[in-house]
Amino acid sequence: MNTSFLITTFSQTIEKWNDKLNSIASEYMNSPFFGALVVIVIFAFGCWAISYLTKK
Repeated sequence: MNTSFLITTFSQTIEKWNDKLNSIASEYMNSPFFGALVVIVIFAFGCWAISYLTKK
């Protein structure tokens, strides 16, 4: 029973964050420049994370 409560709470938290992120994205993602900037930032972060996590 405790696990189902935890899953329900986590699901509600995800839904709240999804609504917040959708409202932010709808305001700013209309601009192609901002969309390109987001893609570049995510790509740069991914490249950094891969290089950092594959170091021995």
